[in-house]
Amino acid sequence: MLIGVFKSNQKLVNALVVLTTILLWMPSFFMDRSEVFTSTISAGYLWVDAIITVVLVATQAIYINMIVNEYKLVENNTHLTGLMFVLLNSCFLELFKLNEVLIANTFVLLGIHQLLRLYGTKGDYALSFNAGFLLAIATVIYSPNGIFLFFLWFGIMYMLSAKWRDFMVSLIGFSIPILYVACYNFVFKDFLSFGWLSSSAEVFNFSWIELSRSVKILVFMILGVFFLSLPSLFARLSSGALRTRKMLVLIGCFFFFGLATLFFNQVDYLASFVVLTIPVSVVVANFFQKLKKQWLSELLFMALLIVIIVGYFS
Repeated sequence: MLIGVFKSNQKLVNALVVLTTILLWMPSFFMDRSEVFTSTISAGYLWVDAIITVVLVATQAIYINMIVNEYKLVENNTHLTGLMFVLLNSCFLELFKLNEVLIANTFVLLGIHQLLRLYGTKGDYALSFNAGFLLAIATVIYSPNGIFLFFLWFGIMYMLSAKWRDFMVSLIGFSIPILYVACYNFVFKDFLSFGWLSSSAEVFNFSWIELSRSVKILVFMILGVFFLSLPSLFARLSSGALRTRKMLVLIGCFFFFGLATLFFNQVDYLASFVVLTIPVSVVVANFFQKLKKQWLSELLFMALLIVIIVGYFS
């Protein structure tokens, strides 16, 4: 039933995306997490942090769905990408806190959108600058995102007959927020102890051994759905228009760059998972859209949802 509803193109379904986020995050308002969770970013009250995080997840879900529909990354205009994004960002109890990675994802999505808009232009320097600037803000918030500067350059080379100015403009845009933070620390703090490159490197204290059995089952289910989704992605690559194919290739490349954040975040698997929810939600949405047997897609989704909810209380 839920998959069928979210396959709709009605804008009213955005309200259901918000409602789904609230329902999945409802347990976080009642759980005592003070002894389990720590965060370098907090409003001081757990319930305020939860509200901010719900707003971020819901807004990002609606925005990524808008991008996907704009560039036809899924065969028909649906809200499946937003649904999958919410599900992935709510699937582990450890994610129920305000954190740097989630905040940075807002600017990563904005930067990706600016990059995709470059397609069909002769090199719009404003878009290159904006993409670099937004990805730099994401890097200031969560330093391993700095790897996406190379993703931006790859995208510029892939979509344009790039000239050196395109790379320089994007580099200038990327440098401004970082230079600002460096200068601020130089003037108001001890520059020698300037540690933003390492202070946000590890966000989640994630230990596979300490996870419950239901959460481990959920991990394998997510991996299984992801690998089952790859043939649908390749089918979309072979049948879509040229612009769609190029955009999907970029999403695939983003996945590998996101995976590379593991080398810069002290192998914080959960933090990299939050980064990867952006491309994975697109891939999985293609799978559920292509699945011809409606009952099977509903059954698979409900199984994921049930295991997620059980994991909250295990």
